[in-house]
Amino acid sequence: MSGTLLLAGTIAFRGATVIDGTGAPPLPNGLLVVSGGRIVFVGPATREALAALPSDAQVFTAEGKWIVPGLIDAHVHAESDADLQTMLNWGVTSVRLMAEDVAASQKLAAASRDRKDVPEVFPAAPIFTVRGGWWGQDGPPDANLNRFPATPEDARRSVRRARELGAAEIKIMLDDMAWCRAPLPSLPKTSPAVLAALLAEAKAQGMRSIVHAPNLDDAKAAITGGATALAHGVLEPIDDATIAVMNERPVFYVPTMDIFEFLADTRTFIWRSLGEPRRPVVARDGTTVSPAGFDDWLQPPTLERYRSDAYAAGYRERYPNFENLKRRLPALRENVRRLHAAGVPVALGTDMWALPGAAVSIEMDLYVAAGLTPLEALRAATQTAARSIAADGDRGTLEKGKRADFVVLLSDPLGPSSVRNIDGVWKAGERVAPMQTRRGP
Repeated sequence: MSGTLLLAGTIAFRGATVIDGTGAPPLPNGLLVVSGGRIVFVGPATREALAALPSDAQVFTAEGKWIVPGLIDAHVHAESDADLQTMLNWGVTSVRLMAEDVAASQKLAAASRDRKDVPEVFPAAPIFTVRGGWWGQDGPPDANLNRFPATPEDARRSVRRARELGAAEIKIMLDDMAWCRAPLPSLPKTSPAVLAALLAEAKAQGMRSIVHAPNLDDAKAAITGGATALAHGVLEPIDDATIAVMNERPVFYVPTMDIFEFLADTRTFIWRSLGEPRRPVVARDGTTVSPAGFDDWLQPPTLERYRSDAYAAGYRERYPNFENLKRRLPALRENVRRLHAAGVPVALGTDMWALPGAAVSIEMDLYVAAGLTPLEALRAATQTAARSIAADGDRGTLEKGKRADFVVLLSDPLGPSSVRNIDGVWKAGERVAPMQTRRGP
């Protein structure tokens, strides 16, 4: 630790297994040192490293625990502060927030940098679509610009205005939603000319652009036009030429596998994710025990509602093309495996309104089922997700100089769903969560 400036208020965690998010193997008996909200040392907890700590350092003994970078969800929506607080409770310290209103999202982003009760927000705003299209039916307008541009000129003007308001990234809806809504009428979608104008102007303004395009032809149009990320997985096999372009540029791929699995069979997804209601188990010493799970962490009314037949039936009514979606799931899973194997950056995102925050662990499990290793899935939720929002210079890995966003875990995160078993969440070097046993929603 020689040459490291240690400020007043230094804290250190000794003895934990550290997984730094870079893809490197876990480091047993690690030492993580934080000062001034930044990581100043991460490495083995050697006698020399411990001796170099200042005498007034607060040292936490963390044997038998694991430390990982703060999780990053690269695709969320939040209807309230409560949604964001729930995400933080589940270890999510940064989010890409899809938002309709640029000015409002910029205000929230600025406040989130110093707030201790929500993740830091990186907006993708506004959400461009067409009137009557997806996210244009009930979604509010932006008072400062037209997020429903009908002409290329309108589109360019709106992107420039978004940049003036502070936007670094826009989102574009490019989907008639037939894949999940048929036989309900298909929705109008952004025209090729307007799409091209939005993407070209975003590039000219030095902005990123993330596009909702789960159908292959739409995804290819978005990539050809210059999109920097796809907001969802693609439901048809992606060809080798497209994969090569995505790898070379690169184009970030945010699969949101959970939302497709959810809409394909809501009841099965909920019961598989939340599990059966657990019953107490009598241990050998006669005590009653039960492993921590969603029954402990979610509010009882939420669990009851999600597990009800009415909840699943409601989604079948709104999204009746579930059999088509079930048939497409193998292609979705294979795309994740193939793109990752080819070097395309896969960034974890959930888009999961039902289980904000908790869905990150579910999404990670789906990546592993698709063929990624647990370490690769964790990297998608940390370093690669940080890269996708251009924040990897400051977070996403446990490295010297980076912001001290991290999660202390009670079980191995490379095991199934174990990023749920949280001891503490730290944002900028301060313990901020879980705020309560019932993490929500």
